[in-house]
Amino acid sequence: MKTLRSPVVAAGIAVALILTVTSVILGRADVLVVALTLITAVGVAASKPRAAAGSARIAMGKRHAGRVDAEIHVQTAADTDFATLRLTAMGSELRRVTLASGARDVRVDIPVLHTGDQELLAVTFREASADAVRVSGPADEVASRIVVEPVAVDLRSLPLPSRLRGLTGTHDSSRPGDGGEFRDIHPFVAGDRLRRIDWKATARLTRSPGDLFVRRTHATSDAHVAIVIDDDTDVGERVSTWPFGDPAVGGNTTLDVAREAAWSLTCGYLDAGDSVSFQVLSRARGSVRRGAGARHRELLRAAIARVSAHPRGFARARTPQVAPGALVFVLSPFLDDDPGHLAQLWRAAGHRVIAVDTLPRLITDDLSRERLTALRVVLGRRDDRLHDLFAVGADRLRWDADAESRLTALRALTRQRRRP
Repeated sequence: MKTLRSPVVAAGIAVALILTVTSVILGRADVLVVALTLITAVGVAASKPRAAAGSARIAMGKRHAGRVDAEIHVQTAADTDFATLRLTAMGSELRRVTLASGARDVRVDIPVLHTGDQELLAVTFREASADAVRVSGPADEVASRIVVEPVAVDLRSLPLPSRLRGLTGTHDSSRPGDGGEFRDIHPFVAGDRLRRIDWKATARLTRSPGDLFVRRTHATSDAHVAIVIDDDTDVGERVSTWPFGDPAVGGNTTLDVAREAAWSLTCGYLDAGDSVSFQVLSRARGSVRRGAGARHRELLRAAIARVSAHPRGFARARTPQVAPGALVFVLSPFLDDDPGHLAQLWRAAGHRVIAVDTLPRLITDDLSRERLTALRVVLGRRDDRLHDLFAVGADRLRWDADAESRLTALRALTRQRRRP
């Protein structure tokens, strides 16, 4: 920690000189004694060796009702008389605290406004010795980051791909097999098991001696689901904050909605025994391959919770790979063309594609007339992109709607299966 020059020393010397001159002019020995005492005190204080700098440490507590408890442990230097702390939360100053010397603890309660990886609290502090002879510069900022996991929404209805290609699972596939619902009555052929013979149907349908009929069922299969998040843009519900690029002050953001939607869909499909993969559009680093089970759930939880805004600096050389026949969820606000183009490519490859609109409900009451006009242009181009997706056979789901509307839309998507 760098020590700054304090004006106290210069002021003490200046006052001592003034008193000395005054004592000579007035012939006052008592004033000279005061001047000598002052200059001696300043010299002794300035010549003391500097003690080791103090330190600050942040310990995060438990989350409760959208807030986090934090405790800041401060240890000042031995020659410190007092210290000043500046606490910053979510990019804005939370408070300033002045502490006496020694070991001190400061407890703060911080609101958590967003999910994902974020800097929750930052602390800088300065120290001052007795009479402020020495004042330290701002210490290196001590920051604490936290990963806030999204909360899954209960989804009672989940759409399925156009075709189920797994060998086993909880859904009825279109091919005959074991474990599913009744399919049909069929003449006995080589390979049929004897326990499948339906004697009632045989007695009713036989035309010649030796005819046998078996009861066939549908095979079961699991669904392959690919969840893709557009992490290029993270804008808040308050449109007036979009030009500043600071989602911390913009309320609920597109990535908050996307993380909640991705985790809710992941939990729903994994609970049904299906396999889920995950990837982000800007980079391949945060992707998780297709899988199922408890361990895979934890991998997906960590990957989804750590999604953050990462601008795409170049066009993709190829379409991100998904499993054949997978149901593809594209989670995006569709404020640019890339997510729509990729969704159209997946649709052209035969996948069922659902475009999940992650744009939150916008607050526009503080916009000027010019900004409202610009917003209408942006939203108009966005509607055109969504219309183009629907024209090629993709479905649309608005996530940041009320719970009943979202469940109704999911039930409608569950009843239909778009064919390639």
